[in-house]
Amino acid sequence: MYPDVLGSSGAFFITSLISLFVIVDPTGNVFSYLALSGGSASPAARQLAWRAPLYAFLILALFIFTGRLILKFFGISLPAMQIAGGLLLFRIAFDMLEARGHFNRLDTASSLVAADYRDIALVPLAMPLLSGPGAIATVLVLSSRAQNTLEVALLLVALTAIMSITYLFFRFAEPLLRLLKENGLRLLTRLMGLILAALAVEFVLQGLKGAFPWP
Repeated sequence: MYPDVLGSSGAFFITSLISLFVIVDPTGNVFSYLALSGGSASPAARQLAWRAPLYAFLILALFIFTGRLILKFFGISLPAMQIAGGLLLFRIAFDMLEARGHFNRLDTASSLVAADYRDIALVPLAMPLLSGPGAIATVLVLSSRAQNTLEVALLLVALTAIMSITYLFFRFAEPLLRLLKENGLRLLTRLMGLILAALAVEFVLQGLKGAFPWP
């Protein structure tokens, strides 16, 4: 119903905001940030808190601006991208719901050692934790769905908002962890996985409608 209330551009912005928040998962990445920074109080940790979201923003913004060119270069139609992106996001959502692999944040964090990386803000925080394949697929689908320059701008605004929220989550990671506790953050990751699964199904349905129009 909200497309009728907000208009197509407003609905696109809300979809972009929710999709990016869920796939970037700033709450779940708090564990990884704390493991790599050694806490959130030191100057180095505070610098890491803004550098990682900034790098992730630049990576994803690049795909926003080049998304249509990439699809055109490889001869990929929008419906095909929506279906493929939806299936990929559904797989990621399932992992989030089951807290498996990359989305078992506590286990992932315990295996991260800052000394193993030259620039931890870029790798592994920005890529692949914040702007991995799922996030790239999401911005490719969203940018290809943008109907005009306004919607591309709204997508950038949504991306800016999500990375700003990520910075705040990192900057205040320790108080946030004390407030929500480990189980609370795990629960949020599972809830976001459920939302992402619904969005993934919606992407697939839109792709099928585009590929196989029916009255």
